[in-house]
Amino acid sequence: MSVGVLIKQQRDVLNLTLEEVADQMMAIMNRDTLTRHDVWRWQENEVTPRYWLPALAQVLQVDVEVLRTAARKQRTPQAPISSNGPESASGSDAENVDAVIAYAARKLITRDRWNDTIQAAHQTLWLYGMAEYRYALDSEVPVILKEAAGSSCEIKVLLLDPTFSGTFDIDRDEGNPEGALATRITASLARFHAMQQDCGAAMQLRVYAAPPTTSIVRADDHLIVTPYVRYLAGRSSPTLELRRASDGGMFDRYTRHFDSAWNRARDWTQ
Repeated sequence: MSVGVLIKQQRDVLNLTLEEVADQMMAIMNRDTLTRHDVWRWQENEVTPRYWLPALAQVLQVDVEVLRTAARKQRTPQAPISSNGPESASGSDAENVDAVIAYAARKLITRDRWNDTIQAAHQTLWLYGMAEYRYALDSEVPVILKEAAGSSCEIKVLLLDPTFSGTFDIDRDEGNPEGALATRITASLARFHAMQQDCGAAMQLRVYAAPPTTSIVRADDHLIVTPYVRYLAGRSSPTLELRRASDGGMFDRYTRHFDSAWNRARDWTQ
């Protein structure tokens, strides 16, 4: 029996909604990074939960070993596949491994999924990349950011400086008209600057002038990371979804990278 079948079966027995399962699990784990959509993806066997298995077992009132056995047998293209170090964890150590979901291309993550991710942020929200154009143009994002700012969430938006000379090389490598990337970045900065006016001091907007290496979307202990792959457009680049489980793992390495890039960047003013 798969994890998804177990979730559906026990939800029916206990008369629980997807949102109630997520809320109860967050209360158990003392985290605010889970949504009903995450539970739905587990139920549909799109993703196999590992870090969350003990809390899921408690909510569903099943033996955690039953869920672990089902998770081990389950093999899906987007199942968690990696650990903090070169050796995979086993036994109880697996509970302290950053959860990793791999996507062959960034475009495989739906727009709703991207927005659900940032909407779940309560303490830290980052948007870091070259242009983050789709976030900038999305009509829901200003509302999401304003609500996050109202709850004292720290918001940092970090984009490539549109005057950086390397933008022309990126256009050439990706087959875009010359100046296309700089134009997109400038448009994004204008939109984010307007959002910043609504969010006040909770939101900071900066630009970096260096060759891009990755894009990061962060909502508390949840990251979606797209390493920059030359000659591939961002939407076609492999992407990782990470959830922090322990100190010094993949999650922390990416946040250290962001902190370094942020500290070297300059505030954007129009």
